[in-house]
Amino acid sequence: GSSEAENFTKQQMMELERRRVVRLAVALRDRIQAFVNGDTETARAEWTSKGGELVEVRYGEQILNTVGTMYKLVSTEVIGSWSEGMDAKMKATGMQMDAAKNAATAAQNTAEGEGSEEDALPAMIEMMWNITVIDISSTVREVVMKVLRDQSVPDDVRKKRADAVRELGVIWEGQNKLVADDVQRSVRNLYVSATAAAMEATLDKVRKEEKKSAAFGA
Repeated sequence: GSSEAENFTKQQMMELERRRVVRLAVALRDRIQAFVNGDTETARAEWTSKGGELVEVRYGEQILNTVGTMYKLVSTEVIGSWSEGMDAKMKATGMQMDAAKNAATAAQNTAEGEGSEEDALPAMIEMMWNITVIDISSTVREVVMKVLRDQSVPDDVRKKRADAVRELGVIWEGQNKLVADDVQRSVRNLYVSATAAAMEATLDKVRKEEKKSAAFGA
């Protein structure tokens, strides 16, 4: 019945999430391997270069900084002192709780909003961003823990991995766009850009249909 279908769908979703975490863990392990091997300067240069690329895409700065913060906090939980670990864990949990609270507030503001869609857009974007933060923070925690608690490697390698992830986190947490993109940060301009793109797509479709009609002598 429907309950079996729901359970099957849940199992599929859990399996997809498990595969995503494994894939990301392998990517993180490979990204920090040079540092673990002792070539720390090359690793730092590569991380900075990659971060410089990622930070320039749309919303890249916000996402990269969030990932960097979580790398730093989760690795500190693993290799920091007891008090450092507890403080890092509280900060990571606080990030998720704040994002959940902000998403709920934004959702309520969207539901209660009056006026045009443009007026409601800031709350919608705020809600979507905070949901993204929750997803990033929970996924990054799973990924980092999988890499740092990998029992297939000796203790000294796990320690070097933790040091590498923390350094990577510090670098990515602090990376910013070379040129501040004020237009991108403007919700109104984002709305205008999206509307213009939609209009252009519609016009393009109309033009293609007109050409097709002309070709058939309609």
